[in-house]
Order: sequence, then structure tokens, then C-alpha cells
Amino acid sequence: MPVPSIIVDAASVEEGKPSPVPYLLAAKRLGADPQDCLVIEDAPSGVRSALRAGMTVWGVNAPVAVDGVHRHFGSLREAIRDILAVTSGTRPHEPRGSAAVE
Repeated sequence: MPVPSIIVDAASVEEGKPSPVPYLLAAKRLGADPQDCLVIEDAPSGVRSALRAGMTVWGVNAPVAVDGVHRHFGSLREAIRDILAVTSGTRPHEPRGSAAVE
């Protein structure tokens, strides 16, 4: 999996999660349309942030899915095969780059 080329952290934005601002900034820096982005999130506030940004959200590391996630995985280990398929381009939902929003 590629190392993120963009990092957006709390110091990068005036509004943090659950505001959509962090994810929108990451998409802008990547030159990506928000609807083309796939977010892998483990926190309810991060899920809300990404959904408000208009992105596809996969929830991980939670026993129960957070409302609104497009897919849910109980652990990152369960999700890794699908994540790798997307990042390698073998799945139709293909992000244009990689970013980390902390």
C-alpha cells in the first residue's frame, strides 16, 4: 500500500472532525473530487466527517457499524484484502492518491 503523500492533521485546519473540512482539504490537496475518495475510518466522528464531505466510508475496528458507513469491517485485518484491491486498481472505486487525516 502506498505511503500517504498528503497528511492533514489538527494543525492543518480550523475545524476538526466531525466537520468535513479535514477530508475536503485532503481531497483538494490530492486534486481529487470528494465523491471519488474512499475513507477508511475507525472513529464515529471521522465517519461523520467523511460522510459530510461526500466521500465513500468504510468503517473498521468497531464491533458494530457506525451509522452511514458504506461497508463495515470488525477489524483492519478483515478489511485489508478489499483495501489492497482498491489501491491496486482491481476494484472499481479507485482513489486518485493517498492521504492521511489524523
